[in-house]
Amino acid sequence: MNNRLIYADVLRVAATFSVILLHVAAGGWSYAGVGSFEWNVFNFYDGLVRFGVPIFVMISGIFFLDPNKNVSCRDIYGKYIFRIVKAFIAWSLLYAIYTSINNYDTFDYDVFIKSFVLGHYHLWYLFMIVGLYIITPLLRKIAEDKEAAGYFLLLSFIFVFILPMVVKIFNFKYLEMIIKKFDFHFVIGYAGYYVGGFYLNTNDIKKERRNAIYILGVLSIIGTIVFTRFSSINAGQADGTFYSYFSPNVMIASIAVFIFFKYEVSKIKFGEKSLAAIKILTAYSFRIYLIHDFFNIFFSNMGIDAVSFNPVLSVPITAILVYSASLAASFIIGRIPVLRKIL
Repeated sequence: MNNRLIYADVLRVAATFSVILLHVAAGGWSYAGVGSFEWNVFNFYDGLVRFGVPIFVMISGIFFLDPNKNVSCRDIYGKYIFRIVKAFIAWSLLYAIYTSINNYDTFDYDVFIKSFVLGHYHLWYLFMIVGLYIITPLLRKIAEDKEAAGYFLLLSFIFVFILPMVVKIFNFKYLEMIIKKFDFHFVIGYAGYYVGGFYLNTNDIKKERRNAIYILGVLSIIGTIVFTRFSSINAGQADGTFYSYFSPNVMIASIAVFIFFKYEVSKIKFGEKSLAAIKILTAYSFRIYLIHDFFNIFFSNMGIDAVSFNPVLSVPITAILVYSASLAASFIIGRIPVLRKIL
């Protein structure tokens, strides 16, 4: 394993755990009284790890947009999209059965069909990543040209991260109407993170700029937590505006985390056992993501969740339990050929 792969693998593992921690904290954040001690703790954890999904997308951009890697349309549809579709069908079916029975004690056909077609809440990621795969041949042409990639990221920064937040915060309805009249969609969505991951991986950033980005990243995470608290108290209910993956604060924090792993974590000299562990955790990351909410629900039914005891401890402990159980289940599935092909 070379340094680039080491940092990307460790980053993938960190992003996987961060998503689980986020989902555990979010389970309490939505229901606790806004401004209460419990709510503030949930807000802290939730705001701390908003980088998880953007990091997943950025890592995908590293490999799929690499001009040195042959990624044909046939590969995209026959290998990568096929894998995602297969995973969605299998896991959406399992979650649909589980949730329809778990929530209603008996099998509810209507709930089952809706759950299966739309997918469990966290399976939205599969739809999104398929969308990115579909436009990958176009984005690869942009990514291989440094100037074009920079221009693409600039447009994404303006139209995805800045203007929508300005409209949201200041209620500039006319600005929103003007933006919509452009009918401008090419850089909308997660494509900015996708291209950004490749761009940051292939272009060097001087130490002084890296340090500035780290500081901005820390301030952005603090901002996410503080602004969410103020906006929620002002609204009288939990307000996730600053939790958005398209908010400037989450975007800056995600970039800072990515760069930190690229330049700082990559310097760590991992031993053979550590590298072997990283390889295993990386290999099972996708399946851990898919399966983790089974255990989130299971432990909650057992009385172990974010609100079971002091949230300062309940959130990380529950997240560790969910991650560990998901890893164990993923390992077992990986050892059974039939299940490995399906799940």
